[in-house]
Amino acid sequence: MVPPPMARLLIVEDNHELASLIVSTAQSRGHDARAVHTGEAALEALSPGSKWDAALVDLLLPDIRGSEVLAALRAHGIPAIAVSGVYKGDRFAQEAVQVHGARAFFEKPFELIQVMEALEQASGVEPAPRAPPPVEDGAAQDELLDDADLIVLEELVPEAEDGGEASAPMQTIPDSAPLPGLESEEPALPLPFAHREKVWTGAQPTTAKTRRALPEWSLAGDLKDTSVARLLNAYYEARHHGELKLQQGSILKVVYFESGRIVYAASNLAHERFGRFCVRKGVLTEQKLAEVAAFARQEGLRTGEAMIRQGLLDAPWRRQLLEEQVRELLWSTFTWTEGAYGFSAMRPQRADLVKLSVFPGDLVLEGVEKTETLVALRQRMGQGRRLFPTADPPYGLHELKLQGPQALLLAYADGSKTVEDLLALTDLSERQALATLRGLELLGVLEERPETPSRRHRISFGL
Repeated sequence: MVPPPMARLLIVEDNHELASLIVSTAQSRGHDARAVHTGEAALEALSPGSKWDAALVDLLLPDIRGSEVLAALRAHGIPAIAVSGVYKGDRFAQEAVQVHGARAFFEKPFELIQVMEALEQASGVEPAPRAPPPVEDGAAQDELLDDADLIVLEELVPEAEDGGEASAPMQTIPDSAPLPGLESEEPALPLPFAHREKVWTGAQPTTAKTRRALPEWSLAGDLKDTSVARLLNAYYEARHHGELKLQQGSILKVVYFESGRIVYAASNLAHERFGRFCVRKGVLTEQKLAEVAAFARQEGLRTGEAMIRQGLLDAPWRRQLLEEQVRELLWSTFTWTEGAYGFSAMRPQRADLVKLSVFPGDLVLEGVEKTETLVALRQRMGQGRRLFPTADPPYGLHELKLQGPQALLLAYADGSKTVEDLLALTDLSERQALATLRGLELLGVLEERPETPSRRHRISFGL
């Protein structure tokens, strides 16, 4: 029997990806949560018979003032938490609480767990216990991705002994199957994923180590309605710990976050394993990869550690290669327009020796330039489009590594000029300029200017 939800939460947030992440996190903590993206939709959700225990309200909505939503919630006796990326400082915090009745106020970016605990307190329920801190040694040391050769979901057949690619086709992975991104680069057992419990319990009968509990996945949506870049933004804006699943057909990838930064990435494609990546980068030959693989199997090591033992890498170079591999793995998903994404609130247990911390802002800007063709950029960034700065971007401009001409192009994008005008003003090549504008739009730093302002698109700089 399914237990009743601890609390019913209404999430009023116009950033769809961030709203989905908040809802998923609330559900993982046992709550019933629903997201709406406009003030009018929030007011409609307060119809007679609706029962909400608490609400989260973004003060900058695309149609009405956030204070109007707060007033309606107060009239219905529903406690609310206010958040904003525009209204910052003690004055707005005091106004939101003392004038408009919010129980608490959080500036964006915020730590999502703190916001959830405030919602739970407002709902009158006991906050869920926080996840234990990461472990650095002990039984879990061998369980986690310590380098990106943890590209673990092979085609469910061993890699060829000579280091070549496995020849068997991939099997389709069910949507409900979690990604077990916890294995070393040992040959995968040729069993279907439906029997993965038998694999995990029977693959190494001689070891006494206990694997962590598998994450509960919440499939949150379809990639045709968003982009991988915007999902990365949501994690960064929420400074969230957790895992993001990306699936297109039989291809499955998982991104691991701590405090909104990318710390791991895993894939079920054999050519995205660390050894194969090193061959593509010219670090290893095919013959040397076969020798490394044999040594790693013999000594029970991951490929990266085996390469260090054999003097082929040092620790800093290994880390550099791993970060490059994570970037390439994610860039390969930037062009995905079909597929599904899902969230897991489980915090990765950092037990590895390679401390990756990839900033998503620079990853997106660089990835767009590397993956988008000029034809695609022209289609996305039509010459008549007008872009202007977003009121509450997920990133501060000081966080982004913009070159001089890129920063100047951003300064020109004030809404008064079309893309054609911007191309005439910049010293960048057409492809570089369009890639910069496209990247800044995906990052939520720029957005398209509405042709005719209306009540539904009004921005008011007052609560």
